[in-house]
Amino acid sequence: MSNALGIGPSVMINRIVDRTGTPAAAQLAKVAELRMILMQASDDEQARAARATGEAKAPTINSGADVDRLV
Repeated sequence: MSNALGIGPSVMINRIVDRTGTPAAAQLAKVAELRMILMQASDDEQARAARATGEAKAPTINSGADVDRLV
């Protein structure tokens, strides 16, 4: 198994769903919930940075490590 930096965000979300033991019938809903949480965390981080500097870009989410950090 590779480390969190070597995998994509979608794969990390699927790993989290698998780790939590979500039943097969609810996995799609759990993926959607985690994506929503990830997007909210990204927006919150952008807003926090904007308060500090006046302007901020959305954080880049391009690895599983980013997903772990935000979710």
